[in-house]
Amino acid sequence: MKILTSLIIIFICHASIAVGQQADMDNIIRALEQDPPEKFEAVMKAFIERAQAGDAEGMISLSSHVTIAKIGMNKLRAHYQKDTIPVLKACTEISYGGNNIHVGGEQFGTGAGWVFEKSCLVKDGKDLSLRFIVLKENGRIALTSFGLAD
Repeated sequence: MKILTSLIIIFICHASIAVGQQADMDNIIRALEQDPPEKFEAVMKAFIERAQAGDAEGMISLSSHVTIAKIGMNKLRAHYQKDTIPVLKACTEISYGGNNIHVGGEQFGTGAGWVFEKSCLVKDGKDLSLRFIVLKENGRIALTSFGLAD
């Protein structure tokens, strides 16, 4: 009887794990269909291109309205010119692989989107880890945050 009970418990555990894994897979597929990462990554790449061209206004045009409202247009422009543009101009190469993490709208208070973690190679051969958060905001895909990753 103990063996039969143990086998039933093992079967139930395996079945529960399989159901949980299927639910996770369903969530991943739904995220990829609703928020294709390519669309969000295109905004990230455009932001990088504008930064490397020294175009702070172009960077602002790709930025989240919530971010602009929180920081203020003048402070954001100054931050891009003083910090973001020099960092991204220093990158001789940016990996477009890396971690891509889907986030739900409840995590940032806007819409769902993607966190992209990229590696930037600079002239002295060092790697910098970069993090871009690109979210859907009122139907528009926008860069919400950029910075050095931990």
